[in-house]
Amino acid sequence: MAVNQKKRDSAEATPANEASRVDEVYQQILLRIVRGELRGGTELKSTQLARQLGLSRTPVVQALQRLAADGIVLLEVNKRAVVRPGAENWLVEIHQLRELLEPHAAAAAAGQISDAELDELDRLAAEARPDAAPDWADATERFDFALHLAIARHAGSFVLGEAIRKCWSFKRLSYAAVPQDPATMERGYHEHLALLEALRAHDSETARAAMLFHLRSAARLRPTATIV
Repeated sequence: MAVNQKKRDSAEATPANEASRVDEVYQQILLRIVRGELRGGTELKSTQLARQLGLSRTPVVQALQRLAADGIVLLEVNKRAVVRPGAENWLVEIHQLRELLEPHAAAAAAGQISDAELDELDRLAAEARPDAAPDWADATERFDFALHLAIARHAGSFVLGEAIRKCWSFKRLSYAAVPQDPATMERGYHEHLALLEALRAHDSETARAAMLFHLRSAARLRPTATIV
């Protein structure tokens, strides 16, 4: 075996690299599903996917198992993996779940988030101002994640916080699914500022209302029927 091939095999064998590859395959398959490229009932052949992605079958098989565990893919009796009918609506359904969970979490967090955490969120908000820097869109994304995940940490319930974090593992995918509209991102930024203000004021009911308004606004302005 050539030295370079040995090095590649050794790198692929490390747990960190393997986990990263599984994550990448998982996301690429799910992106193709929510974009409608892989429709419900489509068989997902690990050998074919591995060839398309330029990877071994191992991370592809593991990614399909994760997709099956999440309910996005069905593993039939003969071990065939097929896209679950309706799976193209996965991100929309995740967003609907967020509408049920996050307003309650925001209300609880309004009395729990420390001043130090709020100061850090203020710093991220300042970096994310639309006129702050050329890369403000990336900064807005960081502010978005930090605010929602801070609320998850202070939701008053470990189970509720974990459920929100799981939803956000999919929300991250929506940023990669389609180009983000600057006007929509700016609107979301100002909605986040209103939510942050309610958290700093320890105003639970305003935080609840601000979160629900923000999530419903995002659903109404989603870029496609299946991505929010």
